[in-house]
Amino acid sequence: MHLGKTPRRPSQLVSSHELIEDFLDALKDVLACEVVLADLEMDLDKEIEAEGAKVDKARSAITKVCNLYYQLESRKENIEAPLKELSLHLKLDLTRLLADCLKFPAVIPYVRDLGGLRRLFICYCGLNEAPDREGLGLCTGCLQAALECVREKKKSDRFVLYRSYSSQVRCRHADFNTALVTIFKPGFWLPAWCEVCLMQEKDRISLKSK
Repeated sequence: MHLGKTPRRPSQLVSSHELIEDFLDALKDVLACEVVLADLEMDLDKEIEAEGAKVDKARSAITKVCNLYYQLESRKENIEAPLKELSLHLKLDLTRLLADCLKFPAVIPYVRDLGGLRRLFICYCGLNEAPDREGLGLCTGCLQAALECVREKKKSDRFVLYRSYSSQVRCRHADFNTALVTIFKPGFWLPAWCEVCLMQEKDRISLKSK
């Protein structure tokens, strides 16, 4: 499958096969804008009118996806198979991405994995989403479990408890005698948090949800 950049050519002059390739390339342009689109939603939530070259590029990419989709629809082309093939190749849900593009700006087209999780929000555990992108990046389940682990100093297959003399691996609240907790993930050394970090995050999320 062609994975190059979106060619610039009049879509009415190309074959349906080429139009499908253009459509898939346009969807990948939206993938490349995921951070901009996530920031755009935050601005909309705060009633801030987002603008700038990156925002314009993201909106243009979504518009192009929609226009190409409607042209393919007018030709009665079935795009389900190529969408599924590229989704499996990228391990991303492009069918959902397309559906969200068609609803934009009422819906932000987030990049989601095949399980439906928004890629920018996936917790370190890889199983759930964090509530937002502003905090520690933990889902509510991991946040509560990590808090219990560091409070009770209990062993867990999910977490690693430790203390450190190195300020480089400690949070800003900690000293060499502070218990820290991090998620156990072989091959990775993830951020660590103390009880204060976790309690502040829990309070922040609770306050935001009110």
